Amino acid sequence: MKKKRISIRFDDRTLMLLEELSNKTSVKVSVVVRSLVMKGINDIVDDAGNLKLDEKPIQEQ
Repeated sequence: MKKKRISIRFDDRTLMLLEELSNKTSVKVSVVVRSLVMKGINDIVDDAGNLKLDEKPIQEQ
């Protein structure tokens, strides 16, 4: 699979936190961003690769 480059914008606070995490872990900001994205994706995908978003209960008003 070919790697693709995308551009994203962060607000000042988010960028500051990403840079701080980057400095503390001695890795580039891009590595931190990729790790956080993969963690977020893994949190919403089950073991079979299906999205778990539909499993959230719907609150009745």
